[in-house]
Amino acid sequence: MFASTQTQDQEPNAAADVPPVSPVRLAPPPCATALLRAFPLFVLAVQFMAHYALGIFVRGDSFQAYSAFNYAYGNFLSAGEFPQWFPHAAYGSPAEVYMTTFLGPFQVLMILLAAPLRVANAWLLFCGATFAECAVYVACAYLLGKSLYKSEEAASAVATWTALTLYWNVQVFWPHRALVYIPLMLLFTLRFHRSGDLRELVRIGLVLCISVLGNNAYTGPLYVLLVCVFFAALCLLDRKNGFARLARPGTGALVEFGLLLLLGGLYLFLIHKAFDGAAFAAPDRDPVTGATSLRVFLTYGGSAIEKLPDFVIGRSGCHMQFFFYLGVSATGLALYALRRVRGGVFAALAATSLFLLLLSLGPFGGVAYAAYWFPGMNRFRHLSYLLPMLRLLLLIIAGYGLDHVLEKPRERAADAFVWLMFGALGILAAKDFWLGWNGLLPEFGFLLLLAVRVGYGVLHARWPRRAGACLGFALALAVALELGVANHQLLRAAGSFYSVAERRAVGGRLDAYLVQPQPFQAGREASLPLDSRALFDLYTRQAVNNYTTTQFVDQDFCAPAVRIDYAMPGVLELLERAAPGALARTNEERDVVKALGFVYWRQALAQQWFREAVGCGGGRLALETPQGARRDVASGVRHFSANRLVADVNAGPEGGMLFYADAYHPGWRAWVDGLPATVERAHGAFKSVAVPPGAHRVAFAFFNPWREWARRLLAVVATLVVVWLLLAAVRSRPSHSC
Repeated sequence: MFASTQTQDQEPNAAADVPPVSPVRLAPPPCATALLRAFPLFVLAVQFMAHYALGIFVRGDSFQAYSAFNYAYGNFLSAGEFPQWFPHAAYGSPAEVYMTTFLGPFQVLMILLAAPLRVANAWLLFCGATFAECAVYVACAYLLGKSLYKSEEAASAVATWTALTLYWNVQVFWPHRALVYIPLMLLFTLRFHRSGDLRELVRIGLVLCISVLGNNAYTGPLYVLLVCVFFAALCLLDRKNGFARLARPGTGALVEFGLLLLLGGLYLFLIHKAFDGAAFAAPDRDPVTGATSLRVFLTYGGSAIEKLPDFVIGRSGCHMQFFFYLGVSATGLALYALRRVRGGVFAALAATSLFLLLLSLGPFGGVAYAAYWFPGMNRFRHLSYLLPMLRLLLLIIAGYGLDHVLEKPRERAADAFVWLMFGALGILAAKDFWLGWNGLLPEFGFLLLLAVRVGYGVLHARWPRRAGACLGFALALAVALELGVANHQLLRAAGSFYSVAERRAVGGRLDAYLVQPQPFQAGREASLPLDSRALFDLYTRQAVNNYTTTQFVDQDFCAPAVRIDYAMPGVLELLERAAPGALARTNEERDVVKALGFVYWRQALAQQWFREAVGCGGGRLALETPQGARRDVASGVRHFSANRLVADVNAGPEGGMLFYADAYHPGWRAWVDGLPATVERAHGAFKSVAVPPGAHRVAFAFFNPWREWARRLLAVVATLVVVWLLLAAVRSRPSHSC
């Protein structure tokens, strides 16, 4: 499936152990080739099945991604449409930003396929969609390796390593989504440099467009910057290949350009007015544009220099989403590649890796000061999150080292082992200097290298013809084992292992695997619910957004329990008036007791006007008469979903205003007995509609059918484009000798 024929960068003939012409390596038999191609995906599948069987559950921001999927799927089952509004997000806010951030094409397509079957296990569906993303990533890493290395074994090894470094259950929201399409970007950039074919340039654009689906929109400029840096490095360092002249675009290029316009148009249609009427509440962002200052861009989340021990030492004490582990064996192979390989593409990859390292270091790397002014980068604020991206590039460089050993293993074994051991001893020394005795990962990797060295000596003495092949296999396996152990240790450190009882009954009552109910809450809670253990457990798993916790405990709170990213301006003004500065402190708070105790909101909760406005204790849906009386009418609710509320209301002989304590937005519409009615702003932040005397059916809706179909079409087209890009990557392209 992934077969292609490409050439690798050649070393200069001046190298002592390299002959003027590289020997032609016999292709492995078809059965061996098929095994090499399937093995990385097999490893990925085994890892996913093992994690599912062991009860490993998402942590950190990844729980927010699963929560958005669970909520969207639940609303699709009950209402037949995707959420365009979140009722449980600081009194309600448009869902578009959350949807485009957390639901990529595979997630949306999974919902469309599973809903007719009424599948209740949302966690299984989420894992299936995430596995599809990861499979694309691993397959693309293999295809990139095929274009770089002489040996199929090296490409298969690198793809296997990338599969083992996917800490998807704690990184699905950020580094995982940022990584998925980078190998494909690099591959098409390399092909465009070599061929000048405009189709390759259009394909780069398609990959860039797909990469922001289900991801933060502000990662788009980062991908463009990365492609520009790699292409510039190719132009400067791969002069032997030169740069092919641009070819005249043919019909194929025009068709793919049309697909690019379709994808980009659908995505822009969805996000164009996503923030209309909303304001950022996340820390360190401009409330209107979402931009960050240069200081925030450089320092938000901490510089990667604070996490340098994690590069190879394997400590996972910092935020688990930053976790970076290359390992002793892979580090040694990367050092050996830097020592022996001199090809132009290799040098371009090394230069791009150096750029990413310096960028991730923030103020300590220097290049971030210039990167901040790259168009759109002023909205990016997670430079430390680039470490997994850097790890991917370093694994590709390590693949060059393995490929170099495999070319003539008997002649190069001694030289390779010198560099492997040199790197391993350096890592052990650095570990002792930084941390002392802390974990077994470097020692484990060093012992693996010693075992490989001893095993090679024995095999070479008794079966010299088999020793070379065994050496390459053993080195690839050593890297894989070390990365696998690192993955296991990270999961243990992150608390991602749960017993059957724990994962099926969060807080003693909640099965977080299933689609969660979405009932209408007549009133908001002024204190913790009675079974607060479920809320406590969920908070320790993910303490980022208000809508996540309220969704999973069937409660809505009078005050934001945890951080909110953005809200309606009227809501922000109301919260600030009720408790000045409380929202900012809540957004920064990570102490479970303080957050769930509403310590910053006691001033607000003590004020009667605030409690009435937000529906505290009751009155979230109330009829307000002209005389000022207020009557709870929540019992008349006939339908409630993310985008709609339908209720039967008896307004009595005088009529009144039906007040709904959910945030006002100009996109809301209302009907009374099927006739359009005006939605008015009430209590400064919420909405109401006039109801004439007597009994009536009142409906609220926040729904645009064009958005619904745009989301569905975008998912289907994007999935088909991914398949098309994979097929285009498989097809062999003529390339220049490096």
